[in-house]
Amino acid sequence: MNPSLLVVAGEASGDHHGALLLSELRRLCPDLDCYAAGGPELARSGARIVVPMDRLNVMGFFEVASRISGVVSSYRTIIETVQKNRIRTAILIDFPDFNLILARKLKRMGVRIFYYVSPQLWAWRKGRVHSIRRLVDHMFVIFPFEEDFYRLHGVPVTYAGHPLLDSVFPSRAEKSLVREEFRVGPSSPVIALAPGSRKGEVSRLYPRMIEAFLILRKTLPGLRALVPEAGSVPEETYAGIESRAGLPDSTLVRVRGRFREVMGAADCALVASGTATLETGLVGTPMVVVYAMHGGTYQIARLLIKVPAIGMVNLVSGRHVVPELIQNDATPERMAEESLRILVDEKRAEEMRKDLENLWTLLGSNGASARIAKKIIEMAGFHCGNSPASSSPTLP
Repeated sequence: MNPSLLVVAGEASGDHHGALLLSELRRLCPDLDCYAAGGPELARSGARIVVPMDRLNVMGFFEVASRISGVVSSYRTIIETVQKNRIRTAILIDFPDFNLILARKLKRMGVRIFYYVSPQLWAWRKGRVHSIRRLVDHMFVIFPFEEDFYRLHGVPVTYAGHPLLDSVFPSRAEKSLVREEFRVGPSSPVIALAPGSRKGEVSRLYPRMIEAFLILRKTLPGLRALVPEAGSVPEETYAGIESRAGLPDSTLVRVRGRFREVMGAADCALVASGTATLETGLVGTPMVVVYAMHGGTYQIARLLIKVPAIGMVNLVSGRHVVPELIQNDATPERMAEESLRILVDEKRAEEMRKDLENLWTLLGSNGASARIAKKIIEMAGFHCGNSPASSSPTLP
């Protein structure tokens, strides 16, 4: 019988990290059967999608309540899949509000649980570490400071580097090619508008970003906008917002599935807080981090979150290398103001680019997905037929 595995990813970044990891797992163990709650990237890596990611891809206390029936249905489907296929190993990726509830049931069923990409317990709700210690067999973290946190609390943990470093990033030489493809002149200033990977985020942030873009065009008439569409958000969502904003023709181009190329072609970016800020930083594009959520969710989050910044670029750097505009500060006027400072002040933009270059060092070395895959296969006791000779990086 082939070894089997469950992977649960509830959002685009988890789908991406999970796909990289699954590709390495299947390289080392070609006969591995994987069932997943996830998206298109996990599917392309060979997972059988039993719950589409968009049924889970929601964030916030009030937002989850409005989608509870779909979440409960997804939970039941996952449990039935585990029972039917006698799955005894699970990899849960971030998404703690769902995954930690799922972990309780899986643990009672005798499933070995690996957690990949830690919930941000060091930022808020630290008490959940006690549940993780009880439920999780091994935690794999992607930031070096997280390893110390879990060891202090008695959780078996491994830091192997950040999986984004295993991805392909466009070079500066490709910038002009992308601009040419989208008919943006080499001398025209370009701003990227990245309002997030959830429909709720796009609905809240994209109208503000477009208004900021229109404000900027009053000072920079030649300014163009590129928008990396999230695959998890319907195209109609973007089109409806643009129609209501009354955008001038040919000033904005939307591109689906090429996030890094779009960000690399821009001189400045407005980016929703999340993994996208790290991707933009690794591309080297100066940015303004923005975020806004349901008012009630924000009031609760203010009481619980205890970190000096929310942008991963700033958290990893240990200081504010890019500006952040959160909730009431995330107005079109403030977005335009901060973006203009980058677009017209080349010295400021260059300083930001130099700070962003440090991310490559701060995030560790590449090969994280291969190192973690090897350790999971060993710890899970998978017997892999026709396994290729291992040339994977090893963990200490």
